[in-house]
Amino acid sequence: IGGKSVGALLGGVIRDSIPVYLSGSDRILKAEQEVDVYVRGVAETGAKAVKFKIGGRMSGNLDTYPGRTETVLKLGRQKLGDKTILYADANGSYSAGKAIEIGRLMESLNYTFFEEPCPFEELSETQDVAKALKIPIAFGEEIYSLWHFQWMLDNGVMKIVQPDINYNGGLIRAIRVARLAQKLGCKIVPHNTQTGVSSVNILQFASCVPNIGDYMEYPWRKPQQKESWFSPNFIIKDG
Repeated sequence: IGGKSVGALLGGVIRDSIPVYLSGSDRILKAEQEVDVYVRGVAETGAKAVKFKIGGRMSGNLDTYPGRTETVLKLGRQKLGDKTILYADANGSYSAGKAIEIGRLMESLNYTFFEEPCPFEELSETQDVAKALKIPIAFGEEIYSLWHFQWMLDNGVMKIVQPDINYNGGLIRAIRVARLAQKLGCKIVPHNTQTGVSSVNILQFASCVPNIGDYMEYPWRKPQQKESWFSPNFIIKDG
């Protein structure tokens, strides 16, 4: 009705190009297979950043199989090279002590952030990890309270703030989280499991929020396909 884009309605469009990082691989894959998924993904999309899955997901320090995490982290850097930005997501797999051990390996391999190292409800554990490591901690996909986000920011639980636009209650609430983060010099990188037209809110959000991270999350598991029921299709070009 207003003839405006969503970004314009939410405060004004400040960017029309949204760099993405590839995510969405599966822990059932062997380490070598997971790394190969992203080698192919970078070749097809031109993405400059990718995120691996490590640990066993809320697993109490258990890996999918012994040594998988270490192999993924080392092989990912070896195969994707020093110029590719690498992240890793533990989905709450570790105690603080184990997370610090894994985080130090990530630091030695020049990873850029460590997502959800400890169970999301164990805030003191995540806080201990953040204090012990230099690598920024990314956190927040399971959180939906603005007070909760404020407490975590004030107490140094994370540097990369990751509300899910859907779980957290929509674009306006996610922008409120972004403003909390901006006051403390933190970047916001929304958690995203959607592709195609379902991911449009990530692009609308990133078009108008000043303190978004360098890359937005976009799952990639197989070659990009065109859909017949909407247009234009979302195709990642040059990352």
